Amino acid sequence: MRELSDAIRRHIDRAPWGPGDGDGRATEDLMVRSFREQASVIAPYGAYVRHLGIDPDAITRWQDIPPVPCSAFKSHDLTAAPAAEEGGVLFETSGTTISQPGRVRLSDTSLYEASLRRNFERHLLPDGPRLCAVVFGPTAAEAPRSSLWFMVDHAAREFGLEPLYVVVQSDPRWKAADDAIRLAMEKGEPLLLLGTTLLFMAYFERLRILGTTFQLPQGSRAMDTGGAKGQIAEFTRAEVEEGFQRGLGIPPSHLVNEYGMAEMASQFYDETLLAAHEGRPPAPGKRIPPWVRTRVLDPETMDELPAGKPGLLVHYDLANLEVPLAIQTEDIGRRIGLGLCHRFHDRDR
Repeated sequence: MRELSDAIRRHIDRAPWGPGDGDGRATEDLMVRSFREQASVIAPYGAYVRHLGIDPDAITRWQDIPPVPCSAFKSHDLTAAPAAEEGGVLFETSGTTISQPGRVRLSDTSLYEASLRRNFERHLLPDGPRLCAVVFGPTAAEAPRSSLWFMVDHAAREFGLEPLYVVVQSDPRWKAADDAIRLAMEKGEPLLLLGTTLLFMAYFERLRILGTTFQLPQGSRAMDTGGAKGQIAEFTRAEVEEGFQRGLGIPPSHLVNEYGMAEMASQFYDETLLAAHEGRPPAPGKRIPPWVRTRVLDPETMDELPAGKPGLLVHYDLANLEVPLAIQTEDIGRRIGLGLCHRFHDRDR
């Protein structure tokens, strides 16, 4: 598996982003190769494939790789990682009082990190700045089973963001955020803000009640991502953009919404900041990384739907190696050009 992992990592590092994806066939060939390996080494997945009457060696197209429903991660140990492995990570997905959380166990996060590195840098740091960060959330050490905070911590280490974490022992320290923002304004140094939409909106409501607004230096930017499953608060995108603009002086062009799943190593981002950097209108929806493929299926027939028509999203993530690369989500979306417009069920990460 090490040889395959190395080949995938090299491919992720160089896969082109443009519409003429010259390495498209290479991506898909690696997906088929990875699927065959997974059917061999991930016992529950191999049993599922055999139950479907599929011979892994007969699969030659990525579209024919059988996806795993997200719910299966709650009932099965869908991983090739040894049970006694040390130094790996265990991510948990959303659970309720009547169902256990899904579990994603990895002994090697190198592919996760390779995907994160290229994706995060392209969409949050396209102009190459070195920024300090304020994280509206906890450290990974305080939330060790969250893929979101693992992602944020790794990005901070990789890009030298020197983050301040606002949430400590589940308690938001709003004054610490105020102080960091005021200091950035005094120094004239842009900030990078990272966190959940829910925490940002709570902060903006606090600022509104206090009658306080900030104007961060030009070049400041923010990444917001969905909150926890089961939260009843919902906000329109216009309300979120207005909160960042009014409360912090961050324009919509510098606000990037991100979506990820614990079951997937790769994330999806808006192209707002990248487009502003390149001097063009942003493409609608979220960009699919070149090492990911997404199908939109009719939820009743599971047939492929044409571009623009909403259906069930199934992702094929080449950065998934120790867990199945084909993931059938509970999300609805539609294909538009090279991206996706979709609405998600909020999920814990």
